[in-house]
Amino acid sequence: MSDAQSRNIFYDRLQMDCIIFGGPEMSLTLLENIQIPPAISTYVTEILKEPALLIGCRAIGQGVPKPCCEYDIMILSNEHGPHKVMKLGSCWAELIYVPLKSTAMKVMSDGVDEIVLNDTSDFWLSSIRNTVLHNARRNSNRSAIARRSLISCLMRYVEIERMSQKDLIVSSMLLKISAYEFLQSLVSFSGLPGSPLHQLEIIRRTLEPNQFESDSISLALEIIGVERATDSVLRRSIPSYTRLAADRYDRSLIEAKIKFLYESGMTADCYYFIGRICSDILKSLDSAFWHTYGKLIQIGMDLSMDIEHIQRWNSQLNLAAKRLLRSHRTVIAG
Repeated sequence: MSDAQSRNIFYDRLQMDCIIFGGPEMSLTLLENIQIPPAISTYVTEILKEPALLIGCRAIGQGVPKPCCEYDIMILSNEHGPHKVMKLGSCWAELIYVPLKSTAMKVMSDGVDEIVLNDTSDFWLSSIRNTVLHNARRNSNRSAIARRSLISCLMRYVEIERMSQKDLIVSSMLLKISAYEFLQSLVSFSGLPGSPLHQLEIIRRTLEPNQFESDSISLALEIIGVERATDSVLRRSIPSYTRLAADRYDRSLIEAKIKFLYESGMTADCYYFIGRICSDILKSLDSAFWHTYGKLIQIGMDLSMDIEHIQRWNSQLNLAAKRLLRSHRTVIAG
């Protein structure tokens, strides 16, 4: 996987809270009620020595993070470092270097909120936080992310229908990818964090959908197949996922999350998470891979092979995506 692809995967997950920290005079043990382990704080203050963003669920706190969740750290630096996952003490950390302020601005705009705890030398981070323009950009970016997901879903409709007559595995795979994108759009429109590990929980417990949205969520979850989640299905899917993810930089971290969900008895969440990660992987691969490794994909994603269901679901999801897109036409300029 190229550096560009790694960064794209990382940025797709940045629809969350941010905390900016760093500096030897600041204790990182407790930040705005967010507990930071000593291994993380020591690494930031004594090794990085650069302004850094703590993003993702660990920055949200309030009971959102699970024990398997990593500390996502974006480093604002003039030096370009490799994107990587590492263990700091008993904690997972994911690191990415961002050399340009414009990129950091994008991350902050995509986020739910951010807390500036240590700034750049020119106080740039503080200067843009919670301004009217920044908040308008944030709202606009969330809507744009959701609209892109829906447009992608709509553009896939014809291909799903065509492939249902030629390669049912690929057709079912593309439909399941569209169902994940539809749910991602609902979460993005709501302004809630949309990381794959937490998405099903957010959809079920946090969203307050109207009747149309509730029916659409039920449709998307039926397409994804959450009701089929069992231990035996997971035992088949996990080895296939491992093969699909062989080249991912964060494979060890993802596998730790899968293990946590599985061993915690969170069967539906584990099923949803594996399917979502497989979807992200397969979207970046070409059709030659899909056709060559169809059986691996079928097992890894637990795909339905019922052509009547696929065609009916495809039509229903297409109509739902059109209606949801129409209901969110207005995008705040930023």
